Amino acid sequence: MLSFVIFILILSILIIVHEFGHFLVAKRNGVKVERFSIGFGPPLLRIKSKGTEFLIGLIPLGGYVKLAGDNISEYQGYPFEFLSKSVGVRAKIVFSGPLFNYFMAFIVFWVVTILGFPYLDTVVGKVLDDFPAKKAGLKEGDKILEVNGRKVNHWRQMAEEIRESKDEVILKVKRDSKIIYFTLPLEKKEIEDKFGKKKKIPVIGIVAGDKIKIVRYNLFKGFFKSIQSVTFITFVIVKGIFFIIFGVLPFKEAVTGPLGIYYVTSEATKIGMVAVLHLIAVLNISLAVVNLLPLPLLDGGHLFIFLIEKIRRKRLSEKAEEWWLRLGFLIISFLILFVFYNDIVKFGNKIWKKESLSQQK
Repeated sequence: MLSFVIFILILSILIIVHEFGHFLVAKRNGVKVERFSIGFGPPLLRIKSKGTEFLIGLIPLGGYVKLAGDNISEYQGYPFEFLSKSVGVRAKIVFSGPLFNYFMAFIVFWVVTILGFPYLDTVVGKVLDDFPAKKAGLKEGDKILEVNGRKVNHWRQMAEEIRESKDEVILKVKRDSKIIYFTLPLEKKEIEDKFGKKKKIPVIGIVAGDKIKIVRYNLFKGFFKSIQSVTFITFVIVKGIFFIIFGVLPFKEAVTGPLGIYYVTSEATKIGMVAVLHLIAVLNISLAVVNLLPLPLLDGGHLFIFLIEKIRRKRLSEKAEEWWLRLGFLIISFLILFVFYNDIVKFGNKIWKKESLSQQK
């Protein structure tokens, strides 16, 4: 039950932040906002304030803001209407939704860096046979302090330092109360990355232990670590999209819908609030990037139309706009159905088993 409540809360945060971006920038540029809806379907709550109707719908899987005169069929030429504004102002209003998701992701990542995020410590849990670490004399329980003279705070950072090395690595290791240095040659091992692509990486043949370390940063350093996190997650998502487009990564393996998000939320809830906050930040970036794709009905699709309008120096005809919206509706409907089906196949059984076990307890 707690996982479901947190899942709904996370979805609501994503939607509110995104739509509030549109709402705020529209109001600041003199565009009337007729409706601000969180969720779809029959309204559970309806409030009207300063000319805007605020709704909470029964189905919490999306939201929207309805701007006055935001399509040709309704446009009457009033100065407070969306289509009365310049292309630049309209683009700013549309872009503000994803931008606010980025702001939210940055702030949440910043909070996470200050609170501290749980990482695997650099304590060796197992030394594999026939690998350089075993031959050099590394032992279970050794704590790796430095790689090639660089201090490492957690296992992932240590692994990245090793992978960036060329032919060998120099490790500074603490064993009991002693400091020992090891120089190890690197060995190539073929792995499958998160995009399903096989590649060879340098390894030394050690496995992490189960010791967890909380890594915290001060306010100033956390600021820059947050920027790094936002940049890295964006890169991974964009890279994944390109891999899908060029057939490197199967679409069904890459996409995740509400069921997948619920499953990940339930796993994050087990770890704690910091993991949930981290998930919120990642999902905000995911929502921003996906919304900026140049597909009809998405923010990126509107920006694409504005670009065409800027080049042509006139708006699309009502017929062309209607065709574009219909195409968008077909594409988005297909994607929604596919994602829901894919979610059921990938996560349905896992969620059912988990709920059954929790009820048995």
